[in-house]
Amino acid sequence: MRVLFAGDFHWQAGSAHMVAEYVRAAPALDCEVALAGPLCRLDDQVPGLLPIVDDLAWGTHLVLVFEGRQFLDEKRLELCERFPRERRIVLDPDAHWGEHTVLGADDSAGAYGHQQWQQLYHQLSDLILQPRLGELPDGAQFFPYFGMPKPTHRPERAPAATYDLQYVGANWWRWDALAQLVEAARSARPPLTRLRVAGRWWSGDPHPEHLTATANRPGWLAERGVKVTGPVPFGQVLTQMAKAEITPVLARPLLAHQHLLTPRMFETVAAGTMPALSPELAYTTSLYGEDIAPFLLGEDPAGCLARLLRDAPANRRRLGRIQDELRRGFNYRRVLGQLLAFTQ
Repeated sequence: MRVLFAGDFHWQAGSAHMVAEYVRAAPALDCEVALAGPLCRLDDQVPGLLPIVDDLAWGTHLVLVFEGRQFLDEKRLELCERFPRERRIVLDPDAHWGEHTVLGADDSAGAYGHQQWQQLYHQLSDLILQPRLGELPDGAQFFPYFGMPKPTHRPERAPAATYDLQYVGANWWRWDALAQLVEAARSARPPLTRLRVAGRWWSGDPHPEHLTATANRPGWLAERGVKVTGPVPFGQVLTQMAKAEITPVLARPLLAHQHLLTPRMFETVAAGTMPALSPELAYTTSLYGEDIAPFLLGEDPAGCLARLLRDAPANRRRLGRIQDELRRGFNYRRVLGQLLAFTQ
């Protein structure tokens, strides 16, 4: 098999990292993975990071990954028809397929309208895959999409941390969650004072096309002693995350409401840093198992953060068991094999 992925790929975004993992896993499964050049929208860095094929005839199967944007214009839609319908797969990590969900100012349809998403997916494929824990909408099947990268190190043997608490990732509907954690960290006893956030839109101007999703309070983090830096280089997410004692897993509230998996749910564990999960992410117990209990923040997040550090040796042993289980169940060779099985 030669699998072509199509999507709107940027080096800072999770899907570019997912495809890179699939590329690495492919030889062990006697297949090849690349990006479908004529069907993708790419930034100027992705071509230097991932293999790109310009001749669609190279591919035997087409996987279309839709996040926030509908990237196929009429010409690209016609090109998709070069692949038989039974060899086209729609990956839906943002759950546009199914029920129309609105949570505050956030909307599962975005700027396109709910029916437009349904019609687009129906036009492209009969095989729609979602990384949703729990009940799936009619016409969708479960596929994790995200997997467990090779761990940076064992949690029990973590190096000395540079930061008490750190988040690596963009501000995409995450400002309120991060601000609450910063306040909790400062209120802990003893307080967590070595704080960092690395990513876009945490300070300064928001994205001009997504003002609400990337809104922030300029200067607020710096005033509270939080070091703010830009996105980490491609391929260095785990090593940067590993510099912190605690790394919160922040999910867009709409995705948490829909019980979706996200890349950070795996990457944080792979980095060997202790995760901190909000009550809205309690559904991940079915992913992590009961060992995740100490990492779930309750009604007293400041106290929970303090306990995570106070009981760090025992918590790191728990995290080591979670890491082992995720590595067995969600390594990328296995995840890619599950994807290939849908095509047989």
